[in-house]
Amino acid sequence: MIKHLSDRLNAQLLRISPEQLWVRYIFAVTITLALLVTMHSVNQQIIAHSAPIYAAAELEQLQRNQRTVLGAALLVLLAEAVIIFYPAYLAVQTQIRALRDQSMRLLSSKVALQQTNVRLLYLANHDTLTGLPNRANLIAILTERMTRGEAEEQTFLFVGLDGFKSINDSAGHESGDDLLIAVGQALRTCVDGDQIVARIGGDEFAIMTDEAAGPMLRRVMAALSDPFDVKGRRLKVQASIGFLVLDHHRTDPMAVLADATMALQVAKNEGGNRAQEFTPALREAARHAQQLQMEIPDAIRNGELEPWFQPQIRLTDGALHGVEVLARWRHPTRGLMTPDRFLPAVERAGMTVEMDLAIWQAAMVQAMKWQTMNIWDPVLSLNAAPATIADPYLIERFLLVLRNSGLRPEQVIVEVLETTLIDGTSGMAAMNIDSLSECGIALELDDFGTGYASLCRLTQLPLSGIKLDKSLVAPLPDHGADSVVRAILALSAELGLHVVAEGIEEIHQAQHLQDRGCTIGQGYGFARPMPALDFEMWLTLHASQPVTISDDRLVLINEA
Repeated sequence: MIKHLSDRLNAQLLRISPEQLWVRYIFAVTITLALLVTMHSVNQQIIAHSAPIYAAAELEQLQRNQRTVLGAALLVLLAEAVIIFYPAYLAVQTQIRALRDQSMRLLSSKVALQQTNVRLLYLANHDTLTGLPNRANLIAILTERMTRGEAEEQTFLFVGLDGFKSINDSAGHESGDDLLIAVGQALRTCVDGDQIVARIGGDEFAIMTDEAAGPMLRRVMAALSDPFDVKGRRLKVQASIGFLVLDHHRTDPMAVLADATMALQVAKNEGGNRAQEFTPALREAARHAQQLQMEIPDAIRNGELEPWFQPQIRLTDGALHGVEVLARWRHPTRGLMTPDRFLPAVERAGMTVEMDLAIWQAAMVQAMKWQTMNIWDPVLSLNAAPATIADPYLIERFLLVLRNSGLRPEQVIVEVLETTLIDGTSGMAAMNIDSLSECGIALELDDFGTGYASLCRLTQLPLSGIKLDKSLVAPLPDHGADSVVRAILALSAELGLHVVAEGIEEIHQAQHLQDRGCTIGQGYGFARPMPALDFEMWLTLHASQPVTISDDRLVLINEA
């Protein structure tokens, strides 16, 4: 009960504001002064009445008054202590405690802020997935090294995984992330603890080491050679590497990354799973490639990309079966360019579909001209790049070009690369292949035998024929190559597919293929690809006459 009353009193006292304390303090001081004045007056009276003339009763009354005033003064002082000074004491103690608590909170906040700053600094400089230094951290390290002007050479490797997108799509993004973590750990084991392995982004990593390029490249390739165990699956990954030597002449970290990226891209363009050292020649080649890429749209618009025609001959009687349409670029300053020189630029420019359609249109118009002139009833084999055959608008575009040309559907064959069948967009490609077949367009599988197409796909797609890759034709009549060719011809016969053999240059090759049941051939032995005018001259001589391969392997018309 007493404690309860005490707590209530303390709570009431703590609610007194500083202004109320001041008012009470002034009031108490006034009362105290009044009591002191009264006490002084009483004392004076006591002194005055101490004389014998005053009665004892009066003196005693004055002394009682003095004690009363003194008691009142004591009560006032006690009241001041209770009403003024004790609340003030409580308020001060409360403020001290509040300041102490606030100080502890600030200290705790400071520690938490320091921890947060450390975490943010780590996240700013490290890849969140693999825990490796990130691109910004690598650039900072390169900048510091170049600022110090270290004389010791270092090797810089830029590692890019080949085909990671297909792994990501087939195994799932979570497995893809786990694979990246495993690759980062594998690369980390290739270097000492004080050397750098960083993840630049996506499927690309960088290594900076004091070790020479040769041993380091071998170690990295070995580390990535075995499949990685990811969620119960063994995932095989290959890598392309661009590398260069860091010396005191290099002062720009961004240039280092750009040059290494350039070398990496060259390694990927040449088939992947290889290393490419950066040289100044690569930079010049990249500059030319970029310039070429910028010229592609105008080249297509101006008709600089033109169709060339290579005859396809029936091996049984030497008659002209048809022609394969091939692309050439008649560049105004660089001269005539073959596809191996400009197709990468076309792909980077994203103009593959536009190029194919332009070549097809020009070829069909030219073929219709020959038909109108009664020179030849044409059959055209048109190459379709994977991007083109997977174009959602291919059917509408193709049929429009065909209708405008005046050719019949049976006069056109579309050649599809084997790589189209394993591309990530093969679903759309398969739909377009089905649609073309329904429109009466024959389809052939190009470059068969290069190791990509699934035999199962041959039974699923409405193909009319396959083209035997020249890599299988060139060794004939070698026993190993002959065994493969006979197997393919037998399979094609079972599936009802005709076979066109590419790359025939010798009489014995043509004869061997004919003996094995191949019906159509093409190659330099019959004729090289020709521009329209040269092919028109060729047609006047051979459109209605058998074509054979001469014993001295002379080309029949031109060496264009």
